[in-house]
Amino acid sequence: MEIDYLVLAEHAEVTGNKLYLMGGGWDTMTVAEVPANVRLILAAGVRIEWDETNAPVPLLVRVDDDDAQEVFRLEGQMNVGRPPHLPPGTSQLSQMTFALSLKLPRFGGYRVSLTASVAERLARRSIPFRLAGPPSPTA
Repeated sequence: MEIDYLVLAEHAEVTGNKLYLMGGGWDTMTVAEVPANVRLILAAGVRIEWDETNAPVPLLVRVDDDDAQEVFRLEGQMNVGRPPHLPPGTSQLSQMTFALSLKLPRFGGYRVSLTASVAERLARRSIPFRLAGPPSPTA
């Protein structure tokens, strides 16, 4: 198992096993003041190997600040089946989106991460982003 991709976006949805993104790949969000109520959209693709199908896969989404202090946590699970027409040994890409509503306490750096695990196998991917204040007026 591995996490193929993790992307921050303005909008993301999976339809027909295709990912549709708008405003994807950003790394800075500007807000007027802190603490700030924000909405993060996260798109992820988790590749599941043949022998990992038909079993629950625990998922953990975390947002941490620059000091590695947890700001937000979401736990869940996925279960990828094995279609009868799938050739033996074939991996499958499970695509998903998360809409996270959270309060970020201060300006600065953060990191969002996704962790998936099966038995002793652990996959993790994280991406940094910054919460910035409004630009200073020029004199």
